[in-house]
Amino acid sequence: MPDDVSKNPKLFILFRIFFNCRFYYPVYAILFLDFGLSTEQFAWLNVAWAASIVLLEVPSGALADQIGRRSLVIFASVLMLIEIGVMCAMPVVDRDSFAGDPEGLSAAAMVLFVVFIFNRIISGAAEAAASGADEALAYDSLPEGNRGSGWARLTTNLMKWQSVAFIVVTLIGACVYDPETLNWFTSLFGGVGGFVQNQTVKFPIYLTFGMAIGALITALKMQEPASMRPKSDLPLGEAIRRSFKRTFAAGGWILRTPVALMLILVGLFYDSIIRLYYTVGSIWLEVIGYQPAQFGIISVAGSFMGILAAILGERLIRNHTPNFNFRLLAVLVFGGILSLAFPIQYWSVLFLPLLWIAMRFLHFFLSNYLNRVTDSENRATILSFKGLTMNLSYGIMTWAFGLQTKILMEKLGPANPEAMLKAERDELGHQVFAEAASWWWMYILLAMTGLWLFRWLKIRKSWNNLIPAPKAE
Repeated sequence: MPDDVSKNPKLFILFRIFFNCRFYYPVYAILFLDFGLSTEQFAWLNVAWAASIVLLEVPSGALADQIGRRSLVIFASVLMLIEIGVMCAMPVVDRDSFAGDPEGLSAAAMVLFVVFIFNRIISGAAEAAASGADEALAYDSLPEGNRGSGWARLTTNLMKWQSVAFIVVTLIGACVYDPETLNWFTSLFGGVGGFVQNQTVKFPIYLTFGMAIGALITALKMQEPASMRPKSDLPLGEAIRRSFKRTFAAGGWILRTPVALMLILVGLFYDSIIRLYYTVGSIWLEVIGYQPAQFGIISVAGSFMGILAAILGERLIRNHTPNFNFRLLAVLVFGGILSLAFPIQYWSVLFLPLLWIAMRFLHFFLSNYLNRVTDSENRATILSFKGLTMNLSYGIMTWAFGLQTKILMEKLGPANPEAMLKAERDELGHQVFAEAASWWWMYILLAMTGLWLFRWLKIRKSWNNLIPAPKAE
């Protein structure tokens, strides 16, 4: 390949690491609560994030046709810089400083919430802009006659290096977030320490700002392959209109195609509840007795389970029927969600691998089976529609979680507004969260029962009959 694009594949791996591996991920939920937000407000932030992706995913594809994939990746990097920069500048609401002033505390928390809404919308826009553009740049930069095997090697290297980076990032992020661990570590080198939570809450964000700079530098080094340079002569508005038209047409095809409809429905119901756990998992770890410094070690275990799931998933697709695979997936999802209803001090962490593996299996099965039943001409649009609907479902689920925690806090918590806001991060907040999670297994049971009834009463086919065998190579 020409020298101007030959470095794109390696730069693609670097970009994914800088863009996706964030130091605050192991403490994601409790970080927002320690800033001074309530659990309900945190849920609304995730609704805003998902909604911005849903609304901007299709226009971003049309924009890529106008300005090119490289420009879109650079734009995503700039948005990431703004997103993390806003978090760095964000003040931390000290609840103790508002003692006796509940109205002042509520006003400060609301200002913080509004600024964070802006932050989450920018973050969603960055995700939508980067979605697929970096991958397309890397794929079309591989030698044309060897792209199949070359892409397989590249994605294997991506998984390996991203896993290594994620292990390092989560360990460091969890340690610098916890003031006790950081004070102990600095004392080993003769430092004074004295860090408190209001200071360390931003340390993982500062480190992630460095990752954002790395993402931008990497994006600027990428080059646009000749085959992907902008070709559309349409005005941007018309290009966006046609993109929406193609996406809605893909939705119509899915509704008329039973196998695609069932796969999308499974993705909607399973992904949303598992992703909700991923979003608030750091609160759950606090509920069962772990400290923030230990979150990184648990996240590392999740990374290793992800690698194991990728190996097992390939064998399941190759050696077992779709009936077997979806039954196994249902058991893993239900078992993992059910375990959240019975928190056991420390020991509940042993059930988390069920959810870690289930999430990997879910997306592995959906990717393989949906690609198997979709023709190449419509593949990109169908997969884009899948992403849109899954993010929409996740947004609805997080909204429902926010409403649930608000109702439970009003029922179990104090009537005083000041005490209510302080309760979010104490024992009462943990009690409310545990009560909320104890209801989730009912949702997934109803969803699984509904999917089973729909498939047998409406479609009247088993998974084996719905999904064709892979074509012989």
